[in-house]
Amino acid sequence: MNSSIQPAGQSADQTFGPLPVGDDIARALHRMGYSQPTPIQEQAIPPLRNGLDVMGQAQTGTGKTAGFGVPIVEMIDLRARRVQAIVLVPTRELCLQVAEELSRLGSFASVRVVAVHGGVGFGRQLDALRQGAQIVVGTPGRVEDLMARGNLRLDGVRFAVLDEADRMLDVGFLPAIERILGRTPSTRQTALFSATIPDEVRRLASRHMHEPVTIAIESKKPTVEAIDQRFEDVRDGDKLKALIAHLDDPSCFLALVFRRTTYKADRLAHDLSKRGYKVAALHGRRTQPQREKVLADLKSAKLHALIATDIAARGLDIGGLTHVFNFDLPDTPETYVHRIGRTGRAGEAGTAITLIGPEDAEGLSTLKKYLARREAGDQRGSGIQEGRGKPRRSSQISDRSRSGSFQPSRPNRNRNRRQRPSQPLQARSA
Repeated sequence: MNSSIQPAGQSADQTFGPLPVGDDIARALHRMGYSQPTPIQEQAIPPLRNGLDVMGQAQTGTGKTAGFGVPIVEMIDLRARRVQAIVLVPTRELCLQVAEELSRLGSFASVRVVAVHGGVGFGRQLDALRQGAQIVVGTPGRVEDLMARGNLRLDGVRFAVLDEADRMLDVGFLPAIERILGRTPSTRQTALFSATIPDEVRRLASRHMHEPVTIAIESKKPTVEAIDQRFEDVRDGDKLKALIAHLDDPSCFLALVFRRTTYKADRLAHDLSKRGYKVAALHGRRTQPQREKVLADLKSAKLHALIATDIAARGLDIGGLTHVFNFDLPDTPETYVHRIGRTGRAGEAGTAITLIGPEDAEGLSTLKKYLARREAGDQRGSGIQEGRGKPRRSSQISDRSRSGSFQPSRPNRNRNRRQRPSQPLQARSA
């Protein structure tokens, strides 16, 4: 662990809220539209600057990338054209987003950042490494590939970050993470960020971190309280009709629809496209160019809905997202909380609708019990309220049952004519 971080060639003559920052960082933050630090940034930046290890618990979308990004950019030795920091992430999308944010933070200091991930050839990634990349953001699989080929050396790493650590362990990256960290100096500084801190994450931290400062960020409005949640009974089993009814609602500008498998995601995207809706599917079987096109279409407001699997959507922070739909119930109640947390961010209104078919009775019962336990455990979760009627914009969860099938209005086949927001939509990093 480093004793302290000394900003390279920067005098702390400006501020980021209460935090002093050098001119290069201040200019970057200003250009990025950041004027005040988020809670995770305000709490994580000082100990990281002081050379301490940090374990932070914070949801996606709380600004944790800048929370570790500012100290990393400050500690880079601009004269040394070697890898000095490595950030491990679970997905290609998150890899690209984090690398982009770090590049923007380091733009005025001329810090070199490269994203390394699968799904594309090695060419450009090798070129960036040969040209002296100083920060590597990567998925564990591609990082190990580059290490095995002799193209990536980590013996000069001073700062390592494990981002979305719980998700990386969920998808089986623990052995790779152990091997990668084992190739870095034991004196490095380490930061770990995770939406949840299960025992496996704590054990990982105990093996690779030195007396970490622990930070837990609870948003002012926890996920299940801030969002208008609805469980809607689709008694005839036709969830497609039910979904279309909502997509035709003028308040539904941009939707994220969750399905449990790649096949089901593709099938739903196909069915909606046939009906004139501007949609795309995002899952693990998409090629990297396909995935990048989906993200570009999101940013340019070309899509009305994104159909995604849980792993593919992890790490995406989609600006302007008005609705989340659970077309399929998630595997676990915890995943439900992660899903609906995609909307209702930054003080904006958000709606989460779970479509309940006859096959979902058991899963719904389990989910309700979990949410009730959250409330009883003083985690400020919302209770379940039975009833009908017009949905409420409140912290309550409503069950909406209908005696018959949904009768959607005629699908709007000119989705690209919908009024767009004054600011472009952004698919932001975590």
